[in-house]
Amino acid sequence: MTGPLRRPEELAAGTAADRRAQLEDGLVELDCAHCGGLVRVKKNSLAHTSIQWTADAVRRCSAFSVRDGCPRLRAGIDAAVADGWLEIPEDPLAVPSAGLVLPGG
Repeated sequence: MTGPLRRPEELAAGTAADRRAQLEDGLVELDCAHCGGLVRVKKNSLAHTSIQWTADAVRRCSAFSVRDGCPRLRAGIDAAVADGWLEIPEDPLAVPSAGLVLPGG
């Protein structure tokens, strides 16, 4: 174990904040140009895209599959990136230095 011991409520609050950051931060709403379904999307890197499908978007989309999503939506996401509307982080692996304790420090 590393770091100081934390109370259970502190751990729970940190876990909830991490979960919120992973599932919500940076997501933007995008309408599918074909079916009008609304999804929330985020580009984490050139190769990694996070998509949150709404129940309405799943109902509207005739091409949706659980495994592959929708190729039409994928094209819409690619177009949004090409247009500069949806940005890809410059360095998705960058770690903020604030609060980090380096070995020996």
